[in-house]
Amino acid sequence: MARGLSNRGIADELVISPATVARHVTNILTKLGFASRAQIAVWAVGNDRANDS
Repeated sequence: MARGLSNRGIADELVISPATVARHVTNILTKLGFASRAQIAVWAVGNDRANDS
């Protein structure tokens, strides 16, 4: 999502259905208390532990 992919784009990369992606996005929005995919993307970039060194 931080790369600007649609649900379809994410689904294609992860080899899962777009409906599964949509469900996960909804769960993330709810859990983090966000209202938009953009908020998730900003949060993800700011919390990227994989690139911390």
